[in-house]
Amino acid sequence: MNKGIYQTLERYLSNKTSRRDFIQALTAVGVTTLAAESLLASMNVQLEADEGRGPAGRVEMFEGTAGAALVEQLKAAGVKYIFHTNTSGVATMIDGVDMDKINLIMVTHEGQAVSTAQGYALASNTLGFFVGSKVGVGNSISNLYNAWKDHTPMIVSYGRQVLEGQGGQDSYEEWDDHLKPTEPFTAWNWSCVDAETMPKTLRRAMKFAFTPPGAPVTLDFPADLLGTKIRAPILKMDPKDTRPLFRAGSDRIEKAAELLAEAKNPIFIVGSEITRGGATKEIVALAEKLSVPVAQDRRSPLFSDFPTHHPLFLSEYSPPLRFPENIDLVVNLGAQASQELPKGARLVHASSDADLIGKHRRTDRPILAHVPVTIADLADDLDGILTEDRQKRIREERLAKTNEYTQKLEKARQIALRGRFDKTPISWERVGYELEQALDRDAVLVPELGSQDYKLLHYLRQGEGQKHRIGRSAGAALGWGIGAALGVQLALPDRQVVAIQGDGGFLFGQSETLWSIARYEAPLLVVIMNNHGYNETRNRNMVLGGLQFQTGRDMTSYLGSPDVDFAKMASAYDIRGEKVSDPNDLAPALQRAVKTMRDGRPYMLDLEVARDGLFAESTWYPQHSIAKLRKKKA
Repeated sequence: MNKGIYQTLERYLSNKTSRRDFIQALTAVGVTTLAAESLLASMNVQLEADEGRGPAGRVEMFEGTAGAALVEQLKAAGVKYIFHTNTSGVATMIDGVDMDKINLIMVTHEGQAVSTAQGYALASNTLGFFVGSKVGVGNSISNLYNAWKDHTPMIVSYGRQVLEGQGGQDSYEEWDDHLKPTEPFTAWNWSCVDAETMPKTLRRAMKFAFTPPGAPVTLDFPADLLGTKIRAPILKMDPKDTRPLFRAGSDRIEKAAELLAEAKNPIFIVGSEITRGGATKEIVALAEKLSVPVAQDRRSPLFSDFPTHHPLFLSEYSPPLRFPENIDLVVNLGAQASQELPKGARLVHASSDADLIGKHRRTDRPILAHVPVTIADLADDLDGILTEDRQKRIREERLAKTNEYTQKLEKARQIALRGRFDKTPISWERVGYELEQALDRDAVLVPELGSQDYKLLHYLRQGEGQKHRIGRSAGAALGWGIGAALGVQLALPDRQVVAIQGDGGFLFGQSETLWSIARYEAPLLVVIMNNHGYNETRNRNMVLGGLQFQTGRDMTSYLGSPDVDFAKMASAYDIRGEKVSDPNDLAPALQRAVKTMRDGRPYMLDLEVARDGLFAESTWYPQHSIAKLRKKKA
């Protein structure tokens, strides 16, 4: 993420640079003049509000505590939920929660609360807001990192001890510069030092969070400032409106369209900027215009950005590709795609992230722009280059070849499904098939799975008009999915939400979020793919051929002894669930789960599923007994 853009934005918002210098500074770090003008225009209303003026009805003066003013600004920005963990440091802010226009969602661990706020932001396409204890900074870091990798606009804030007298004193629950650890994963961070400007600081944080490509912001709110009486302007706003729409210059689009028109064997790689920008229908239309095969970015699989059962969909981009042969052009639309390109292929890369373009591979046609706008512009330019008859000939010839290949892929999946349908432990393919049969067509999937995810997900129809996927986080730091699913359910209460977890991932500190799921009656389904091991890491370790491989003794990945009964764990939180070992019992269990969900309650399925790969059946682990170390029975 280009820190130069955020630094330039900070200087302008602080009145340290002129309009002219602002535009020149942005163009120097790779932003087009058109994009810089768009970013500048998006800040005008906010700057007016900061000065206590603005359009009638949009700016109102507020008198009260700074903490209450923050809540009023959140409400004025359309924020419906404050995600919170136990702390007394922000009591003045919590006093402003009225449970009518804004509500408080308690999550008992900072890391899980951050992932809940992120899940909500991803599903609602609005701001996620978390506030917790300053001593919880460390707990929140791994999921703050995930949110950063996913370019999620959100504010992660902390209460701290009083401002006066702090610094270098090693005070109670305090250390110097405690936002410092969050810097690598944020667009901006700030410790508030003035009560009067707190609402302004909050608006500024929203601006940074939504500036493309999007990122978290961290803030500090000292307790004494939160309780200070102030008079400050509150701006009625939609934070998304502060996100400027960057459009590429016509010459860049024209040259990219020419490459696409002339290519014999092009492919599209699609990424999260498409779904985030609401352009899933538009990318299908562009692909269908010339029957360009489409692959999903494997490195950032946050959404299903193209329908998974469309005849043009090739599955994940994982070179070397078997089809098409002799790829001569790759058009990357909002994806990271750090993998190798096909030999001899040219690259067009469009993204709103200036730092990403050309980071991994030389780019023949870089396009720094809003990806949905770029898709529309490419479609228009193709119509100007190719006649309809020419488009039709290209479309029909490619479609026949691609459809033949994707049908072979589907046939291979069905063969794999039939071959493992009645296997015990339950096959991942059977789980995917039964979920597809049992769930609503528009169910939302929140997977946090490792190397075997494709075996399950390929049997679930995802994309426009089908099931919607949010996850796995591109950050891949485990301990994300359960909190994220709770946030998704809050954002989409009328849709089925299913968290699909590995047993190892669930054991990364996620069980306590079941408390929040039960308290708020979130009718989601938690599916634990329980293979009693870290399957992915075992395979990665063994393939190195070292001592673990030579002895067949994996030192770190076996999770049996004890075997965790996750359904019993759920029952401790008053959540119904069951353990399923027989594949024939899976469909009836899912029916019971769906009925419970329809009745407004959560459900957990603990599924005994197969491991695969090197030494998959091994149950060896390095045994060590502390009890046997005793010299006396204490």
